[in-house]
Amino acid sequence: MSDPVAIWATLESAFLENFRPASAYGGPALCGALAFSALYYAGRRQARGRRVSVTGFVRSTFPRRILLHPSSLIDMRLWALNGIVFASAYGMLGLGLFFWRDAIVAGLTHEFGSHVPLVWPAWIILTVATVLQLLAYELAYWSAHYGFHKIPALWEFHKVHHSAEVMTTLTELRQHPLEIIVFMNWIGLATGIVFGVMTYAFGPGVRPFTLLNGNILTMAFLLTYGHLRHSNMWIAFTGVAGRILQSPAHHQLHHSTNPAHFDKNLGFALAFWDWAFGTLVVPAKTREPIVFGVAGEAPFRSALAAFFLPCGRFAAHALGFVQRIVGGRDAASRAQAPP
Repeated sequence: MSDPVAIWATLESAFLENFRPASAYGGPALCGALAFSALYYAGRRQARGRRVSVTGFVRSTFPRRILLHPSSLIDMRLWALNGIVFASAYGMLGLGLFFWRDAIVAGLTHEFGSHVPLVWPAWIILTVATVLQLLAYELAYWSAHYGFHKIPALWEFHKVHHSAEVMTTLTELRQHPLEIIVFMNWIGLATGIVFGVMTYAFGPGVRPFTLLNGNILTMAFLLTYGHLRHSNMWIAFTGVAGRILQSPAHHQLHHSTNPAHFDKNLGFALAFWDWAFGTLVVPAKTREPIVFGVAGEAPFRSALAAFFLPCGRFAAHALGFVQRIVGGRDAASRAQAPP
């Protein structure tokens, strides 16, 4: 039997990975989000000719009606439970990237043979790697997100995230573990393909410009307004910016129960792929009235329900799909049988 102390230490170590400086919930990212929130608050108050105060900032940024809402309490429990899954999934992302990179290099070498790496200026290679990695990451995120919206069996898992009735930073991890694992592996495949092709072309060591060990563009997003996607702050990018970047208001529209917003704004940091594939809704500059949640369905009332109910519903969808396939084959066989 495994040592309980060793198991606990392993789980604790995995959970604490979420708070290292380069992680999404590390000090730099959270401090950046807080600073961006403070600037937003001060700008809004000054534009209205009102006084700026620390008390006012705390009340507007951390309203009790949201923090103590039953939906927020579920967010907190799911965030704690998913912390280990999230850290492990990021490990899978790194392993998947290297696995697929090496597989692509091996496949290209087998197909076209080895060659002398192209000699380009380092800054050009770094820039191309930075942009292509971001685009591949975002395309993988968009396509996985699209699938979890459009495929009924997968929607049962993604529904956990959309069942949030209020939005806080912790809503980010209001997800089913299976969804986290699928997203990270899919992103690992996409980014691995990009780095496989670039490694074959330019040789080993191809990498993007980095900040805190992450793609500098993605980290810039996380260190500023990334955590405000799930918040009560209406920060809207419009015009050209609204077609390239995902603002917090973009994602708040994504969570709307208004049918006009269903399956829209599926990107993470970029709105570019939504624009390209026709799933973009650019928010208005002024706040739009939005109701969050899943229309017509009762929200999950416990973390355990959010974990286990989607599994049963997924099984029901899968069984129905198999029955339709079998039924269709039987009908075809009967139609082809001689009279």
